[in-house]
Amino acid sequence: MTRRLPCPPAPGPLEAYAARFDDLLSTLAQRRGFREYLAGLLLPRNRNKTLTCLAGAEPVVGAQHASVQRLQFFLSESTWDHERVNARRLECCWPIPRPRRTRARYW
Repeated sequence: MTRRLPCPPAPGPLEAYAARFDDLLSTLAQRRGFREYLAGLLLPRNRNKTLTCLAGAEPVVGAQHASVQRLQFFLSESTWDHERVNARRLECCWPIPRPRRTRARYW
């Protein structure tokens, strides 16, 4: 089995969150695309979160830019399982609650 190539880290504390999904993304390109997508979602922008905006490109002219095309491929053509990624996202946001210990009340 070949060793996994390390992925360039996402900016700041976003890397800790993105690393939770690495086992669901099989290739370096998928892991890199996931980090770029997350960063694009969280960066402040002046326009709606279109694909060109997420990649940081011009709205019309930048549609053919390599970063936009990479992100487009990651979102629409890549083989990662979106249902498993979404399930992991929900686990990260809302951990499964543990049953609370209750004390018996004696009145």
